[in-house]
Amino acid sequence: MATANNKTQCFICNKEKNTYSCKGCSNEFCFPHLTEHRQRIETQLEAIVNDHDQFQQTIIQQKQNPHNSSLIQQINQWETNSIHQIQRTAEECRKTLMKVTQKLIDGVEKKFTELSQKLKEIREENEFNEIDLNSFQLKLTQITKEFLQPENTSIRQDSQKFIKKISVISSFDSSQPNHSTTSTATISKNPITTNQISTQFQIKQSMFH
Repeated sequence: MATANNKTQCFICNKEKNTYSCKGCSNEFCFPHLTEHRQRIETQLEAIVNDHDQFQQTIIQQKQNPHNSSLIQQINQWETNSIHQIQRTAEECRKTLMKVTQKLIDGVEKKFTELSQKLKEIREENEFNEIDLNSFQLKLTQITKEFLQPENTSIRQDSQKFIKKISVISSFDSSQPNHSTTSTATISKNPITTNQISTQFQIKQSMFH
């Protein structure tokens, strides 16, 4: 590390002494301060070795548990957020649909009650003919269809995306270390199924009369 020179000024104490030249930093040190300088260098080496060992342990842990990487955690968090967003949207749509359905039921029940009352009256009075029967049959069919196949309520998939798509971007190519390339692995926007979700479920409705 160091070579002895004639008396020169020590880099630490600034005294004229027999000094030793450090080839690493090119400074002159007297023997006591050369020892201290050497100890500082050894301390730095130990710090580097510790960093090396910690990084080696990180590599081992990553190989043993590849799903614990920070990037995997980001994907997991995106998945969780997307699921919650889908669940919130679905719950909002369910609540809206329940309100609309209740209005539909109330309206159909009102019409059905009126029809039932008229049927009861003509049976009691025994005053009816084919025209009356056809009219009742038509009204009953209309009410049934209105209840089972409501035309004023449907599910619409909006064309606007409401879940942000994520991708894995990598410029690492192990087969060609001197020719970096970029590859993209796309993660499905739908964390529940393999189909892509790019639209938001909304209720398209009109008021029941």
